[in-house]
Amino acid sequence: MEIVIFGATGGIGRALARALQGRGRLWLTGRHEATLFELAETLGAEAEAMDLSDETAVQAFLAEVGSVDRLFYAAGAVFPAPLARTDREAWERTFTANLWGAFLALKHARWGAGARGVFLGAYPQRIAFPGLGAYAASKWALEGLLTAARRELRGVHLMLVRLPAVATNLWAPFGGPPKGAMTPEEAARRILEAVEAEAPPDTLEV
Repeated sequence: MEIVIFGATGGIGRALARALQGRGRLWLTGRHEATLFELAETLGAEAEAMDLSDETAVQAFLAEVGSVDRLFYAAGAVFPAPLARTDREAWERTFTANLWGAFLALKHARWGAGARGVFLGAYPQRIAFPGLGAYAASKWALEGLLTAARRELRGVHLMLVRLPAVATNLWAPFGGPPKGAMTPEEAARRILEAVEAEAPPDTLEV
């Protein structure tokens, strides 16, 4: 089984990679090169550090993977700021991590028979707050993208995951995760339990 994880150096991506060790051949991507290659060495995985804005790099990576059986899109970014102070760079970095990279994964993956893809979204009502305009827009757009992709990619099951607060570095701009946040390991367990079910849901709400 060929298993691809985008965002493998983040909290949930790293937890997924560890939980998936031994289930197939792991292919990991991430922004933080040193962390990525250390993780890959520990797990016996393949690894490619890449900028998700680079379509050529994503396409080449997925071509090297070949037929994909499981794909997990765990890359993400948030740059909190009021709309009046959100500049183009912050907007584009948010959309690159949360949407553009997901689009490239859907576009260039060579999906195998019975393949399943998992994409991390958010509860819409929990992110529609001042300072999160770019983040909220990117996550809502991801839901629309997956809805369209399901109608195009026949035979591939695409699952959107809505998680509660998870204790990852995504909370760093806010001073850390809220009290009682779910651990990345628990989030990974819930995700894998759902995606490997006989009939995975289109949307997993944890």
